[in-house]
Amino acid sequence: MERVLGSTSSVVKIQPPTYANWVTVLSIDGGGIRGIIPATILAHLETQLQVKKSPELDAQLYDICISTSAAPTYLPPHQFNNPNGEGKIQEFNLIDGGVAANNPALVAISEVTKQIFGENPVDYRRFLVISLGTGSPKVEEKYSAKMAAKWGVLGWLLHGGSTPLVDVFTQASADMVDFHISVIFQGHQSGDNYLRIQVSRSFVSD
Repeated sequence: MERVLGSTSSVVKIQPPTYANWVTVLSIDGGGIRGIIPATILAHLETQLQVKKSPELDAQLYDICISTSAAPTYLPPHQFNNPNGEGKIQEFNLIDGGVAANNPALVAISEVTKQIFGENPVDYRRFLVISLGTGSPKVEEKYSAKMAAKWGVLGWLLHGGSTPLVDVFTQASADMVDFHISVIFQGHQSGDNYLRIQVSRSFVSD
């Protein structure tokens, strides 16, 4: 998922992801070029998305992967151009959408809900949602309140090779989305219809 800098774009309308009476949603955290499975799915989506009405949104797979990996302080923003079908060029300046939705599951559910239910009451018992994370850092007690109390602005931005402030915001954002969706589904007696898969990166690297 990418966040646009200084540019606006319309949302591409896709076919409702329904199967029988179920509404199926697969949400994949950015991860960019780190994820082989996300890249494979994106390659398939390129052939399925209805981009004929908005050809400027028909981005190349490598532009999508680079953009969704352009996390501030880690990698630079990504810029590319696409023709809009009217002889003009649409410029895109993108950074990692994780700054707004590190876990995009709630955004995905919202978009699907608007397309399928519109203004009608939402029946969450019809949803089947799988949310795939890209791995979280192994839980370590890196910092203490006593240690952080001595930090200034630079200490919060960079400490011991890590970025405490960025890590806190991105991890908290993803965790809160997981919490909110879990509460919604449990409140509708459909807790088993939602699954969040997030493993420790130490496990992934072993």
